Amino acid sequence: MRADPAAIAAHAEALSSEVRRLAACADRLRAIEAGPAAGADAPPWLREAVRAHLAACAVAAADLEEAVARLRRYAVLAERPPPGGGSRSG
Repeated sequence: MRADPAAIAAHAEALSSEVRRLAACADRLRAIEAGPAAGADAPPWLREAVRAHLAACAVAAADLEEAVARLRRYAVLAERPPPGGGSRSG
């Protein structure tokens, strides 16, 4: 049974949506970092936690972007006819 290019592309789009959500989360964290966490009376743990979460967002977004790129390449490959010109159906 061959892979379904449309299903693969849908998974890639779903992950791409998650990348956008992570970017929005990072924007909110940067606002906290520049606002409440930047204050002189902000506890050091708050700045550390915000920075740690920003780093985690960046790593997760990069990992998901790589997965999206790979899935998109896989979807393109799955659209090609099988070697030998056989039928796609199993």
